[in-house]
Amino acid sequence: MRSGVLLGGLALLSIAFGGAVARASDAIGVRTMTITPPERGASVGLTLWYPAGSGGRPERFGANPVFAGVSALRDAAMAEGVFPVVLIAHGGLRSAPHQSAWIGSRLAERGYIVAAIQPPPLTATDATRGVAEIGLRPRDLSAALTAVESDPSLRPYADLDKVAALGFFLGGTSALAVGGARLDPERFRRLCDTPVGGPDCAWFTRAGVDLRKVDTAPLARDHRDPRVRTVVAVDPEISAAYSLDGLAETAVTTTIINLGARGETPAWLESAYMGAITPVARYIRVPGVASFSSFGLCTPRAGLILRTEGEDEAICQDSGGQRREDIHNRLAAMIAAALLRGFSTTP
Repeated sequence: MRSGVLLGGLALLSIAFGGAVARASDAIGVRTMTITPPERGASVGLTLWYPAGSGGRPERFGANPVFAGVSALRDAAMAEGVFPVVLIAHGGLRSAPHQSAWIGSRLAERGYIVAAIQPPPLTATDATRGVAEIGLRPRDLSAALTAVESDPSLRPYADLDKVAALGFFLGGTSALAVGGARLDPERFRRLCDTPVGGPDCAWFTRAGVDLRKVDTAPLARDHRDPRVRTVVAVDPEISAAYSLDGLAETAVTTTIINLGARGETPAWLESAYMGAITPVARYIRVPGVASFSSFGLCTPRAGLILRTEGEDEAICQDSGGQRREDIHNRLAAMIAAALLRGFSTTP
């Protein structure tokens, strides 16, 4: 996967929550920093989105020839108030950076402090690090929360009794992990023996990585972070490799979302069984929305650039002639409703 994926839905929009969430501020602030998760011993990028107060420099954050980026005020002051915290991980092992900008900015509009991790992407020659990376990324989310807790410019504004983890693709896997879900090493070893393994299986094969022979024991590690109150996972990757016992023991309120109707969701992202097993989970399927719709807005020349570079043009194509911006608005409202449900529910 070159980029992350998000999804969208309709139904949860205003169920039981009285419609759209009031904005704390019309201005969106963004700042960047680096953190060093202890397990990595190396730095990881962290992007912070938040309701902005005064100051700041207007910027089109995350813009490049393919993706349009998001308008925000770089290094603006924080708006007055105390705001829930959302930790975000977006994308797969080889994901492009800043794919979470669209959802981070929309949640900031709704009155959240958002901490989005930017782990180092793996290149074609890094496949041997791929399995270890799966186990490191949940720890990145926990390290991001610790950074918010310990930063004197953030902590007074952060409601640390309301912390959520939100993820897409492998980020969804990481979010579920900090909520208590665990991977099963034996199921993971067999992941690439069937079509449910996903596109990284071809990458592993080209690099000579045989999942049946690598050390997968660390994948069984418990990454539960008791500070996280609720989890939203959109199209979580490697869904066939979860520990069934771990899913059944998950205690944090969880929302699992699949993009696409049954049969349209790629097999390696299909998560309906997880919703059935996890006792505190709500499972939502969203027909008519393609997985790539959770990427950022594309530039007018994106299709040509992708064709020229031999990439998949579907990255910038949405289902049924829908505008990606409209899809993003629906998805953001759905996710915000799921967060409110999680914060208001005691498992």
